[in-house]
Amino acid sequence: MKLLSGLRAWVVQRVSATLLLGFVLWFAVWLFLVPPDSYDQWRALVAHPTAEIALTIFFAALLAHAWVGVRDIVLDYVHWRPLRAAILLGVAVGLLATGAALALAALHAR
Repeated sequence: MKLLSGLRAWVVQRVSATLLLGFVLWFAVWLFLVPPDSYDQWRALVAHPTAEIALTIFFAALLAHAWVGVRDIVLDYVHWRPLRAAILLGVAVGLLATGAALALAALHAR
């Protein structure tokens, strides 16, 4: 299978979208059932092990979804290969930096 397979990108996009939707629905229900009133309650809500796992999966799915979406747009509309490579490199670095910042924030919050 090629590195830039359309089927693989399609599957990643659909799976990540399903995970994102599932998280948003789950979190909305959780907030409806246990609405936090203060900052400390918000911290306790997010520090709950279930929420930590769900947030980790959510942000991983969000970054994967963003990568596939932007990559597909760039591959479709940027035809000059050096510019395409530069844009994709910039997007990859930006998404990796975002993921690293999220990971550091999660570790710092503990």
